[in-house]
Amino acid sequence: MSQDVTILDVARAARLSKSTVSRVLSGNSYGVSSDAIERVEEAVRRLGYVRNTLASSMRTNRSKTILLIIPDITNSFWAEVARGVQDRFDSEGYSVVMANSDWEADRERRYIQLARMNRVDAVLINAPDIDMIELSGVKCPVVLLGERKGRGGFPVVGTDTFGAVTEALEYLYRLGHRDIALVHHDRLDSEGYGSSRLKAFRAFLNGKGLEDRDDRIFTVPLVRESGVEIARTLSTMDKRPSAMIAGNDLVAVGFLQEARRNGITVPRDISVIGIDDIPSATMISPALTTIGKPKLEIGRMAAEIVLKMLAGVQVDPVTLLPAQLIIRETTRQREA
Repeated sequence: MSQDVTILDVARAARLSKSTVSRVLSGNSYGVSSDAIERVEEAVRRLGYVRNTLASSMRTNRSKTILLIIPDITNSFWAEVARGVQDRFDSEGYSVVMANSDWEADRERRYIQLARMNRVDAVLINAPDIDMIELSGVKCPVVLLGERKGRGGFPVVGTDTFGAVTEALEYLYRLGHRDIALVHHDRLDSEGYGSSRLKAFRAFLNGKGLEDRDDRIFTVPLVRESGVEIARTLSTMDKRPSAMIAGNDLVAVGFLQEARRNGITVPRDISVIGIDDIPSATMISPALTTIGKPKLEIGRMAAEIVLKMLAGVQVDPVTLLPAQLIIRETTRQREA
């Protein structure tokens, strides 16, 4: 291989412009045809071109590194989203650095500081606790993960949680359930992030003429331990709800495990629907009816939007992917 071969030589051999070759070699080939990419790769092999990564980084101010900030690495939902992000960026020559905030705003702020110091090319973040003003100081592309309404002008990739919860509630209603409980997140910011479950629930109750009871709404962290506590609470009630939409599958799994210990049989005594469709949803007995979210696709789509932004392409402010109700064993027709 010869260090004397320049990018201009590659461009001439590939019969392409220098700028197109530069985009392909930098890994930012969004919008470049597969034929052009193959011609560049063939020219590089034939000429023995070796790219000076350090010099290129200094010229373009690109690190080829993406920062992904997720709230809970132990939740397989976020692990699958991260896999989707990494798969898409790997194909473009980017490295993904993953940071676990553990729902702590101070940790998120420390990670965001890396972006402010121009250490990364883009940030993907689920950040319910971070003020959008803090993110506005980041000079690279930022994409929000999770169902929001375009907070702070940043593009959003998430799931239509409102629609999915409404579909699940309608399914329970068809099964004869009229007394339904809801679990939703305790982290609500000033713009209502995290409240899609609650908004869908209350709209459903209002539309069906059902009573909106405070003791049927559980506002908790969406972790397994919350499901355990809710099962204990319901075991002490004289009149329990006949069905429940858990905030996510972790809550539902915790509930199912503790309900059995407290003499509550699912679905005979209460029907339960989770959200996310994580692997343990099918491993637990009874298998969990849940709202399946396209986790890998969320990650891939978020990465795709970042690549468009890095290429100067305009992107949609909000991208919500559809969810799917997956019926398994934790729901049944309510007995009269």
